[in-house]
Amino acid sequence: METKIKELRRFQEELEASRNKLALLYDFAPVGYFTFNREGAIQSVNLFGERLLGIERALILGRHFEDFVADEDRYVFVDYLDTVFRSHGKETCRLGLAQRVRQTVYVRIEAMVTESGEECLAVLMDITEKKLAEKALSESKYNLTKAQSMTHVGSWSFDPLTAEVQASDELLRIMHLSREEASQDSFAEVVHPDDRENVMEQMRLGTQLGRSYEIEHRLLFADGSSRWVYTIVEPQINNAGRVVKLYGTTQDITERKRVEVELRNKSNELQAIFNSISDGITVYDHEGRIQHHNQISPRLFPGQILPGKECSNIFHADKPSLPSECPVERALQGDRVETSMISLREDQTPLYLDITATPIKDALGEKNRALVFFRDISEKRLQEMHLIQAEKMSSIGVLATGIAHEINNPLTSVAGCAEALLRRFRDAPELKEDARLDAFPHYLKVIVRESYRCKGIIDHLLSFGRKSDGLSVNVDMNAILLEILELISHQPNYRHIKVTTSLQEGLPCVHGDPSALRQVCMNLLINAHQAITGEGQVELATAGPSNGMISVTIRDTGCGISKDNIDRIWDPFFTTKEVGKGVGLGLALTYNIVKRLGGDIHACSTPGEGAQFTVLLPVCRK
Repeated sequence: METKIKELRRFQEELEASRNKLALLYDFAPVGYFTFNREGAIQSVNLFGERLLGIERALILGRHFEDFVADEDRYVFVDYLDTVFRSHGKETCRLGLAQRVRQTVYVRIEAMVTESGEECLAVLMDITEKKLAEKALSESKYNLTKAQSMTHVGSWSFDPLTAEVQASDELLRIMHLSREEASQDSFAEVVHPDDRENVMEQMRLGTQLGRSYEIEHRLLFADGSSRWVYTIVEPQINNAGRVVKLYGTTQDITERKRVEVELRNKSNELQAIFNSISDGITVYDHEGRIQHHNQISPRLFPGQILPGKECSNIFHADKPSLPSECPVERALQGDRVETSMISLREDQTPLYLDITATPIKDALGEKNRALVFFRDISEKRLQEMHLIQAEKMSSIGVLATGIAHEINNPLTSVAGCAEALLRRFRDAPELKEDARLDAFPHYLKVIVRESYRCKGIIDHLLSFGRKSDGLSVNVDMNAILLEILELISHQPNYRHIKVTTSLQEGLPCVHGDPSALRQVCMNLLINAHQAITGEGQVELATAGPSNGMISVTIRDTGCGISKDNIDRIWDPFFTTKEVGKGVGLGLALTYNIVKRLGGDIHACSTPGEGAQFTVLLPVCRK
């Protein structure tokens, strides 16, 4: 009997120990254990369940569980509990528990009815972290979808083994495909035929070699429209070095491409305008280095107008900086500068430039740039010098005409007195008997002859320099030519030049201004003489009429005219002579006079062999 009592005690102790272990497991289990009656009142709860609800166990028992459920889930729990008691099987639901101190706790409930059918046993697992993670993941997916939609970027993945393609909604929108059409073949079909081979080749290399790549290409849709996309692809490589998946993003860049084309067109338009300006234009950056230039600038400064070159190369080559005088450095400081400079071309001829430097303000006011205009005024400067020389020559001409008038009267008196003395020698024979006067008659004849010769020269000079009255009369060109030849034949510099004439007899007259025609002949004959250095020959001929015109031809054996200059000789102020030896107006005035009379003038030349000028003038109508 004692043995049985000992065994019974031992069994009770073991049972009590097991009961204590079960109680510990019940209380400290990582899940909440609850017992609910049909009304949802809590019959029992473990320690973890107490923690889930956030109040002491004594205040929990007897209360309805729905009091601890978040407002939005209370009806969910009521329906769930009713389902549990009706089904007599295990049922599951998720809901939130209302918390006063901390944020909502989310739990998953698994419950089933006991054998009595009056209670149900429920297990509550804390899924707050999982719920928050799911919520964050959902928000992340939503944000990603929104971001892709806003930036027109779609994402995708490609499995090389299964050829499976996973695509985002935005990518499907870009590709004009539905979710059911998301396959490798469908994507390939949308690629523009001209770009398809390149796109597939890049994907093949990415799969085989495991390299990332970027590519721009076009999409062509069934309705004929097209889009531009930009794709970035990154491979996923396993430990064996094989590509297991390709991940890519594809962005719709159609609008960007359109803007790029418009910008290129606008840039080309501005560059064309930039280059069409006849002045040299150069833009210097904030460090005084050339940033941009048009086509004219390098012609003015060969080898010095290049991107990256400093302003000192042009404006102050001997000093690295000259902020008080350099127009670029002053413009970078905010000043507008207008100045001028003289440089030498490669052929050592002077280059005169007007320079305007204007600051280009930086939006932040930190890094100004400079816009510099180079205006070549060399021709203008030479024209000014020629005009000054022309004014001098005009003044000398007026002075010479006045002097000629003053000389002409004394010469007339000298000639008259000499003639009177000769008459006295003839009228008084006794004078001839005086041996001291033997040479006087000869000397007097020389004085008379040379006086009239001088008077003739002066008369020709006065005739040439006489201001035209603008009246047109019948003019004998042969007489005009002989008059001019007589006038210039006394020039010492021209005496070594042989002049031959072939003037047609009976040449018809022309109707025009004699003074203007004298100027035409004078200009052409002087040019012919000046073209000859040393000995040479000038040929003068007239002919006609032919087709109602007579011709005056002047040919010389001088240096000739180059092909580059033959078309420019009629331009005002164009001359190949040194400053002071010609102003470039003679041929221009000659051309205008001949054209005004209804005639024409031609020039032909072989450099080194001479030149020929032919003047055609209409004959006088009877």
